[in-house]
Amino acid sequence: MKSKILILALILTSLFSCKVSNTSLVAINSSDLAGTWTIKNITMDDAVLNVTDPVNITLTGKGFGKNFNTNITFSENPNRVTMTGDFVFELTYTEPSGVEKTESLIFDNIFFNDNFGFTTSSWALDDNTLQLNESGENLTINVISYVDNVLTIETDVNKSITLDGVTSTVVGKATINIQK
Repeated sequence: MKSKILILALILTSLFSCKVSNTSLVAINSSDLAGTWTIKNITMDDAVLNVTDPVNITLTGKGFGKNFNTNITFSENPNRVTMTGDFVFELTYTEPSGVEKTESLIFDNIFFNDNFGFTTSSWALDDNTLQLNESGENLTINVISYVDNVLTIETDVNKSITLDGVTSTVVGKATINIQK
């Protein structure tokens, strides 16, 4: 059960970022972003989960999304993003013993969820950097490409979280493709 809590913490925090290396030359404007998007792909490679309490343990893993039934709607005036639906995140990780395990986790959305108390956010766009903010939680997203109404975004993850008495820090990069 503890490993499932740790894995859940990894996925939940993989979507909350502290900073993004914003080197893309992609330019997107608010009218490009406004509208309803569907998720096409989510991946997270080279994720590291450092658990510090109640025990010290490090897990490494990677994962991808599947069975997407999720919409993301960006509205203007006011700038709000709302997410509906769910998807499955397939996570493969290596336990400290060296045994590789795969788990399927269902999420109610990709950026925010009920564990953090909200499922919508305000948004701001500056060149190729998208900022989401709600209740003191900030998410910075780098726009990698925008071609044929497909937006590829990524976020660096370096987030501490305590969930069900388990304290951990997650470090990694999440890449997401959404389509209008």
